[in-house]
Amino acid sequence: MKLGLFGFPVGHSRSPRLFARLSRELGRPIAYAAVAAEPGTLAQVVEGARAAGWRGANVTVPLKLEALGLAGRLTSAARAVGAVNVLRFDRVVVGHNTDGEGLRDALARARVSARGRAALVFGAGGAARAAGWALAKDGARTVRFASRTLSRARKTARELAALFPRTRFSAGAPARADVWVQATPLGMKGFADETPAPPSLPGPEAAVDLVYGRLTAFQRDAAARGARVSDGAPMLAFQALRAWEFWDAPLGAHKRAALAETLIEEIRR
Repeated sequence: MKLGLFGFPVGHSRSPRLFARLSRELGRPIAYAAVAAEPGTLAQVVEGARAAGWRGANVTVPLKLEALGLAGRLTSAARAVGAVNVLRFDRVVVGHNTDGEGLRDALARARVSARGRAALVFGAGGAARAAGWALAKDGARTVRFASRTLSRARKTARELAALFPRTRFSAGAPARADVWVQATPLGMKGFADETPAPPSLPGPEAAVDLVYGRLTAFQRDAAARGARVSDGAPMLAFQALRAWEFWDAPLGAHKRAALAETLIEEIRR
């Protein structure tokens, strides 16, 4: 199966390694290429991939909104999150988003339950919105978005509130919560490595950082406050598996969990 990744840049991506490992584990031939696509060129790149017989592709920054507009059909997850990170090339281009389900899988693996709990999401972009979707899907009582751009956080909270009436969404300064999700670029390569949590904020029971491959200031800070901390490696692994299922066929919960452990090991090598 021919697959790939569109983004700009893509040289740092671990997706080719992950799908090479998945190919070996499944015993299925997977040809996976990372293609740099500058903003504004995604439509042409997609047409080239379709002509070359690709089944689909992952989409990463800064192209997730461009992919949303390009898709001829969107899944409910893509519409809810407002961004596309997976494309499938059927008769039309189908846009999907695996961020939310990937985070739900990662939370379950870490034995973090959001049901009936208060959650705090740092950030208000696509990753933060997917986190809010996942937390509400798992029954969070409240979800608060803390972002430097308050208007964007309010918009995210308002739009998700329309989808999940049983969860109370809000936006503003960080407030006490049981679960934290760090969905800003802080700690990523090229960005400041600092925590977005103010020193006076009480620590949560559990904290998830969407950054993977490094021990960030957020992770160290949350652990120092007594939280059980997870990095972004499990979410990345589950995202890859959910994308594979979108292109191919369901793996089932047991097989997905087992394969995730193998991919997490690959990410952390």
